[in-house]
Amino acid sequence: MKRIIRSAAYRMAFAVSLAFALATLLLGIAIYYAAHAAFAREMDAGIEQATSGLMPEYRDDGVDGLTEAIRQREGRGTDALGYALFQPGGVRVAGSLNTRMPETGWRTISFLDPVEGPDPARALITRLPNDYRLVIAADLEPLEQIDGTILGLFGAAFAVVLLIGLVGALVFGGYLRRRLARIEDTANGIIAGDLSRRMTIGPRRDEFDRVATSLNFMLDRIASLISNLRQVTSDLAHDLRTPLARLRNQLETLQGQVQSGQQRESVDEAAERADEVLHLFDAILRISELDEGSLRRRFAPVDLCKLVRELGETHAPLAEDAGKRLDVRAKGECLVEGDRELIAQAMINLIENALRHTPAGTEILIGARREFGGLAAFVRDNGPGIPENERERVLERFVRLEEARSTPGHGLGLSLVRAIADAHDAPISMTGSDGFEIALHFSASVTA
Repeated sequence: MKRIIRSAAYRMAFAVSLAFALATLLLGIAIYYAAHAAFAREMDAGIEQATSGLMPEYRDDGVDGLTEAIRQREGRGTDALGYALFQPGGVRVAGSLNTRMPETGWRTISFLDPVEGPDPARALITRLPNDYRLVIAADLEPLEQIDGTILGLFGAAFAVVLLIGLVGALVFGGYLRRRLARIEDTANGIIAGDLSRRMTIGPRRDEFDRVATSLNFMLDRIASLISNLRQVTSDLAHDLRTPLARLRNQLETLQGQVQSGQQRESVDEAAERADEVLHLFDAILRISELDEGSLRRRFAPVDLCKLVRELGETHAPLAEDAGKRLDVRAKGECLVEGDRELIAQAMINLIENALRHTPAGTEILIGARREFGGLAAFVRDNGPGIPENERERVLERFVRLEEARSTPGHGLGLSLVRAIADAHDAPISMTGSDGFEIALHFSASVTA
């Protein structure tokens, strides 16, 4: 029910159905009042005609003639009207209409029905000479029955229209939701990193299909721009790497020629800077290669636990030298499908981040654990971690937080981790409970 209420498609469908039902209700009310007024006018016309028919009898023969005419009309048994003639003082002298003498003009009176008791009636009271009053009335029960029939019919019609509108709203809302869900699923896939996803286009070429076509053209254009940008970045890194490698070789040659002094320090520093730039370009080229998505053909079973243990043995001395402690938690054998070298590179980047951006005395834990549906490789420390509002941004290229600007690096370490994780369909999680942890979640394990 909450899903239906929160859905704009369902709300729009229900609004249209409600508007249609309301229009039907208003039409029914208008017809009811129009029919009621028409039947009331017809009743009044019958009363006026009967009054006009009796007035000549009174003019010709007086009260006796009028009394005889009333008796004859009531005696026929086909007249639906009631008659009464009152003398001054309110005494009924003719007619069987059992009521009190009312005021002149059109009135709604009450009379005593021999079968049903008191009933309302529509009456025309005419004042005659000598203060006699002629009352001709029509029982309102037939009009009430007609009103009840009309109300019943339109009540049933309104209920049917409301039911049809409800079913139609559910069907129409469901149709709109399914069409929009396809666009939403594709958009979520693109957000998740699958830029090859496109909107489904149906054969009818309706409004949704035209929107989907426009979105596909837009996505193609965006994909082309991203591809061009990646190609330019890759080409630039590739083209600059060669002259930088030559420069590095020349600096290495120069290092052999200059033995000591300030010149040797300057040459060593220049060589270090050249190495940093070369490492930067290597990282850019590696990320570009990962973004192409052509590495899956090299995937093979990787013992994640063994890999973590080896990385722990390699980096434990480095942590000790930095005044930190590195522990390993990875027992037994745990296999995932992937590229061993790339997974190792991702874990090394995470370990180096923990070593570089945490204070002395920090305890670092690397490990691999089984979880529902697969395995996770993680690096955890009790350092300051990454602020929650910055965790998504630090995975982008060349992003460095203010706290990290005083340390070496170019902001590509976590970007490379993300590219490797995407290549393995392994989501990255960052949690801040019980220390800060970054983990790669591999969706499926393989049996040995």
